[in-house]
Amino acid sequence: MKNIDRVIEEARSDVMPFYSWELLPKESSEAFASFCVYRDLGFERSIRKAIDCIKENKSYSQSYGSWRKWAVVFRWKERAADYDRYNEQLKQAELRKTLEAQAEKHRQVTGKMLDVVIKKLDTMNHEELTLNVVTEWVQVAVKTDREIAGLVSPNGNTDMKQGEFNFVSDFQGL
Repeated sequence: MKNIDRVIEEARSDVMPFYSWELLPKESSEAFASFCVYRDLGFERSIRKAIDCIKENKSYSQSYGSWRKWAVVFRWKERAADYDRYNEQLKQAELRKTLEAQAEKHRQVTGKMLDVVIKKLDTMNHEELTLNVVTEWVQVAVKTDREIAGLVSPNGNTDMKQGEFNFVSDFQGL
């Protein structure tokens, strides 16, 4: 592609949304269709694999030389990489939304559970609690609090972080 063509393509993308994996100016429909086969093969794509995919489809050129020329002229590697990055960004955004929605549900459930615990603590006879039960409750509460704050991973990794206090051990043996 000539420099002027690249400048025009970049200027066009500033004016209206354009993705590099779309049909390019001067790219034939056959070259673009071949690019789409190549692009859709994913991270292990190659021209040979793309040609193998369309062996039975006579509407495609099956000449390696033609495909290689199109790949160079129309920057297939770059465009396919742009396509992969775009799709990965979409997946990450969707995953982030899902995780945020799950976290909100977890906060709601945790809040309801804590409300029940508070009511139970307010109405129960505290003298009936054993030291082991109190110690276990404190450990669970501290662990849960740290997980919610992101200070400890849910898998139980309790490495102390700067500024953290570990007072659960102070209750051991009471």
